[in-house]
Amino acid sequence: AQIQEQAHATRLRIYCFGGDAVADANFELVKRALKPQYLTNGYGPTETVVTPLLWKVPVDAVCGAVYAPIGERVGERTLYVLDDALNAVPDGVAGELYIGGEGVARGYHQRPGLSAERFVADPFSTTGARLYRTGDLVRRRA
Repeated sequence: AQIQEQAHATRLRIYCFGGDAVADANFELVKRALKPQYLTNGYGPTETVVTPLLWKVPVDAVCGAVYAPIGERVGERTLYVLDDALNAVPDGVAGELYIGGEGVARGYHQRPGLSAERFVADPFSTTGARLYRTGDLVRRRA
């Protein structure tokens, strides 16, 4: 009902999703009802300063999946889709998302055990960088 009421307002330039997986049905509903010029889907845990990934598309874009993509990296970040042994998985194969680079927290305040579990050494870095282990399963589109 709220979307229907807002459909009569001035045309939106950008409609932003974020905070949870966006079902394709919701993506299509916003396109039809609000007719924004662009849609974005922002992804990012608090531990990585909120939005390390963003998918921005024109309103005529097709989601092409059950859920909208979480996008491409924003800023100076590294993104990896890894298996349990921290090996990169091939495109199209599900793995856990790891995020590194700017904006990654140093750990949890006074929680060294949890920090050690979630913030791990970057196996692809020679500078001692760390990655945040998101716990989210994703797959990279080919």
